[in-house]
Amino acid sequence: MEIQVMIQFLPVILMQLFRVLTNMTHEDDVPINCTMVLLHIVSKCHEEGLDNYLRSFIKYSFRPEKPSTPQAQLIHETLATTMIAVLKQSADFLAINKLLKYSWFFFEIIAKSMATYLLEENKIKLPRGQRFSEAYHHVLHSLLLAIIPHVTIRYAEIPDESRNVNYSLASFLKRCLTLMDRGFVFNLINDYISGFSLKDPKVLAEYKFEFLQTVCNHEHYIPLNLPMAFAKPKLQRVQDSNLEYSLSDEYCKHHFLVGLLLRETSIALQDNYDIRYTAISVIKNLLIKHAFDTRYQHKNQQAKIAQLYLPFVGLLLENIQRLAGRDTLYSCAAMPNSASRDEFACGFASPTSRASLSTDKDTAYGSFQNGHGIKREDSRGSLIPEGATGFPDQGSTGENTRQSSARSSVSQYNRLDQYEIRSLLMCYLYIVKMISEGELPAY
Repeated sequence: MEIQVMIQFLPVILMQLFRVLTNMTHEDDVPINCTMVLLHIVSKCHEEGLDNYLRSFIKYSFRPEKPSTPQAQLIHETLATTMIAVLKQSADFLAINKLLKYSWFFFEIIAKSMATYLLEENKIKLPRGQRFSEAYHHVLHSLLLAIIPHVTIRYAEIPDESRNVNYSLASFLKRCLTLMDRGFVFNLINDYISGFSLKDPKVLAEYKFEFLQTVCNHEHYIPLNLPMAFAKPKLQRVQDSNLEYSLSDEYCKHHFLVGLLLRETSIALQDNYDIRYTAISVIKNLLIKHAFDTRYQHKNQQAKIAQLYLPFVGLLLENIQRLAGRDTLYSCAAMPNSASRDEFACGFASPTSRASLSTDKDTAYGSFQNGHGIKREDSRGSLIPEGATGFPDQGSTGENTRQSSARSSVSQYNRLDQYEIRSLLMCYLYIVKMISEGELPAY
């Protein structure tokens, strides 16, 4: 079919294909073949530079139909299932690569189908854990697991495809935070980030931070990171406030997204310049966004946001020696946890004392690796799906621990450059300026 003819009837063709996709699920080959035809149309539109018609179709023309028969399924359920089947077809790499490259279209269709389903079935008022079935949760988790190897293993073979699906998946999960049980979506994010390794090359580190940046650009990012303190007794709230100052497991359980971002940043700061640059840029841009967000311009609101990032100050203290000049090294030796923050011994080190500072530096790095080695399961305390439904028990699958010594032999403790120092200090000044007067002395 000529592309011009297909474009003229594009909404009709696509809607008919989606109708066949959902009503012929009892036939094993029909849904997959239907998805392959959809994939061909989408790829042809992109090749001809006509992808704007696809975006217009999703926005204006696509209207998911209710199942006409008991055997029929919903579009988001069927399409996600067939995507898994295509990704697992090891014999057809051409189709797999096209699906990865143009995955945005399929994720947008799934997201709109989910939103329409909630509105038409009046399930938007239900608790989030009851909006979608256990089976659909399992399908989404399987889809995520099917995508991970194509990003983390085949990135060099298919750079464009892997980058596109990384961004498309992040955008989709960001949409899911609005529609689904957020604990379940946090688990998906956690599992995806766990697919990356400490020994990953620069490009995969970029993928990881692009993914985190996209998810953290959610319009309600701040509320997603704030636990419901009003639901706790006053004594418990006081005890919890003492956990807000360090990048501890409890902190990450209560503030999952910002905790995950800060932990990945703490690891990136021990890596080479390119990875450090990417991580620092994500943090800086996020804080700039908070500072100019018109919804949070009140002093108390900005103070609460700054409090979320207090562990970032600890990251700076751990790397304080790397901010120093070559001739005049400013050192700041941290006391044990039981010691007061006022007991920090700060001074200018003489040239003769730099050898001991170097020894302290190595010791500090060892404690950093032991104290902040990433345990992916330790962020799941706040990830329990609402209503105790959705994701299966993570206790049995919580063995995804980062081997924190993997990069110890290649970590670079070289001095940070001017851009890195300036960006880190900008972030620090924002936190110190906006934090409430009572929180800073307590820290």
